[in-house]
Amino acid sequence: MNETMTKADALAVLHSDVDGIPFEALEVLCSMPYDEDLENKIIFHLDNAYNERILALNKSLPNLPLWYAILAEVHSTQKVIPSVINLFTTPDSPDWDLLDEQGLYLVGMLSERYPELVVNFLDAIEKQVAKRSNAPYLFLYDSIYFANDEVHGAQVSRLLSHPDTGWKPLLAVHAAEAKLNSCKSEVSELHESFQSYTEKGTNENLIREELNYALELFEVKESKPNCFYHQRGNWEAHYKKVVELFEEENPMLANLFNNVGRNDACPCGSGKKYKSCCLQS
Repeated sequence: MNETMTKADALAVLHSDVDGIPFEALEVLCSMPYDEDLENKIIFHLDNAYNERILALNKSLPNLPLWYAILAEVHSTQKVIPSVINLFTTPDSPDWDLLDEQGLYLVGMLSERYPELVVNFLDAIEKQVAKRSNAPYLFLYDSIYFANDEVHGAQVSRLLSHPDTGWKPLLAVHAAEAKLNSCKSEVSELHESFQSYTEKGTNENLIREELNYALELFEVKESKPNCFYHQRGNWEAHYKKVVELFEEENPMLANLFNNVGRNDACPCGSGKKYKSCCLQS
């Protein structure tokens, strides 16, 4: 670690047009004790990760939300929870795999740190279900690993029985791994509704098998939950495995522009058509 680099120096690196992952700056900031100013910056960048105006202003810095999401591993309190929820409750958001993955890590971390606030994640899921949202709220399901059956079982059961809940097999497995035994009857009913789908390779059969797996998990006295937060390990070692992604292209920027048509308005906010603007660069 660069012991001469200050907080201001490190932040300047994050906000500069550097290639690759700014490991040194991130390491300096992550080695500091909790910093409220950094937490406020984290909240701003997570809240605005999909804000088109901010994206346009930071067009050359598309990875800022990811860098700040990494800093959230150290510089966060319960105040960050609404911002993490926002990452997965924004409709029509770009598919930014690395930011989604980092956000998933934060869901688990914050749920373990503040188990009394797991209900905040579950409430957010219920709101998305009620709106029939297309937002990727399935990432919030990892909070269930830290749920308590007496406290949260009824709410998870409601989600399992609601007709508009998405990714139910995944939700069922999470409930089973977390040993929310009060949810078993809902999972059993779901499984029963898919019993007739036995043709291999069909989506319905895959759902049936996943629900059957969930029911088997309920019977296992001790099972290790597949929580990404517990599986990933150290942030630096993890991101060194994906360095090549940043050498080949800017993954955040690529995902922002990959669904834009030639004649669509450019996402950078210039007002020009994509073919006359960023497609040329």
